[in-house]
Amino acid sequence: MLWVPICASPEDTSESPHPPRIIVTALGGAPFDLEEARMPYILVALGVFACAASALLLTVRSQPDMHPWPDVVARMWSVGTLFLSLCAFLVLAELLMNLPTIMWDAVDDQGRPIFGTVVAQPSMGAGLWLIGCLCLLAAGVCGLLGDVRRRRAVPGSGTALRDEAAPVHHANSRITPWPRGNRTHRLAQRLPWVALACWVLMIWVPLFDSGDHGDDRLTVTSLGRVPFDLADLTSEIILPWVVVLVCATTAKRFDTFAHWPLLSVAAGVGLFIQQATMVTDLPRERVTSTDAAGEKLSAFIVGYPSEGHYLWTIGCLALVAAGISGLLSDRRRIDRQRQRQMQRQAKRPPEKIIRRRQRKLQQLARLLPFIAVTMWIATIFIPVVDSFNGVGPRIRLTSLGDLTFDDGGEMLPPFILLWAIVVGFAALGLGFAADQWWNVAAVLIAALIVLIFVAILLNPPTIMWDGQLPDGTPIGGMEVGRPSFGFGLWLIGAASLAAAGICGFAANAQRPRHTVEGA
Repeated sequence: MLWVPICASPEDTSESPHPPRIIVTALGGAPFDLEEARMPYILVALGVFACAASALLLTVRSQPDMHPWPDVVARMWSVGTLFLSLCAFLVLAELLMNLPTIMWDAVDDQGRPIFGTVVAQPSMGAGLWLIGCLCLLAAGVCGLLGDVRRRRAVPGSGTALRDEAAPVHHANSRITPWPRGNRTHRLAQRLPWVALACWVLMIWVPLFDSGDHGDDRLTVTSLGRVPFDLADLTSEIILPWVVVLVCATTAKRFDTFAHWPLLSVAAGVGLFIQQATMVTDLPRERVTSTDAAGEKLSAFIVGYPSEGHYLWTIGCLALVAAGISGLLSDRRRIDRQRQRQMQRQAKRPPEKIIRRRQRKLQQLARLLPFIAVTMWIATIFIPVVDSFNGVGPRIRLTSLGDLTFDDGGEMLPPFILLWAIVVGFAALGLGFAADQWWNVAAVLIAALIVLIFVAILLNPPTIMWDGQLPDGTPIGGMEVGRPSFGFGLWLIGAASLAAAGICGFAANAQRPRHTVEGA
């Protein structure tokens, strides 16, 4: 019913001027026209989606202690489904009793005024709406009947008291078992599909919208600018789709991939960084027009953040939550394996285990600073701050300052000093990572880099410029340096330095715990 109308006025095939046509779909207006959407239809649609999604997640469990109030939740779902079907019936009845009507007037080709009334008529979508209401009603009734039968089958109540000799497994044969410790595993499997649903919705819900500019309106969705063109499918558009699709398709078997949870968290954080980059670099388009005097006017139309950014944020949070759930599920599995190993190796002294942990933490403390060095090398070619201007002067700052390999520049002393600190600190970590002063210095250097980030965000570099186009049209403006992709790489480098210091502190805090046996 997003495409099939519930009510529609007949299409006029006569000569122009044609009267306006009325189309009412499942959202209350024309297909995928969110500006004409009506709140009752949106609430019914959200209720149907929530009911269908919860129906897949909600099943009756054989172990009530592993799920809070399973019978109560199932009963609430059934009652809610019945209430939703009643509300959908009322919305449809109100629409059919008060069919939409439009009074219109116009002027024909000969200048004669014409007018009339357009009344919408029930269409095929009304039948689909009625079928959906009946399905919701049947689902609620079946849920309540199943709850009654399940309570009668429980030993100690209902008909079970009449036949105490009946085996319990026959009474509970219809109940789905709930595996212990498996809740986080299911979340890790299902949350990436929430991100995929958000990306599909962003095909119609715009990320950026310039507002009402007529034919020059600038709209950007998850597939690029509207109208869609294959030439606009750049890596910035294709890569998020590929990442979300891969996470959703591999989530069902994520336990076969050793580092899937970390990849899911990294994907969510990376999409967050891309979202911040898009917000700092708003899409814009130059529009040229001619006024009544024949002079050419040139202006920029800027697309501002729209409702699609909320869906983008929800998708990123779903990927991060899926990764965290996967980590927790793996941790539980590893803990169970470790408990078995500890039972087998009960005679092994605990000092060896603690020393092995110390060695691993110290190795991490030595290797993590080299991630920061790698990020600094990468930002020689990837700008940290960029004004993204392709017409006039452009502000680009790399880890070497103004110096870039394509248009030259100048190496700034503060950036050279920061280079020396990062590289020298990583080299010192090979021999002094176990010392306490090195750990403190790692955290302080990470804090210094974060302060530099804050200073750039609060006081971005700016340039005032002016010039002329080849046709003599004066142009100019102010360029402001905004964080680019390299800014996120610097954040990763700072985080790796802080993590190195924390690993050093944790390694120094590990001490063998001697047990004292009582008499």
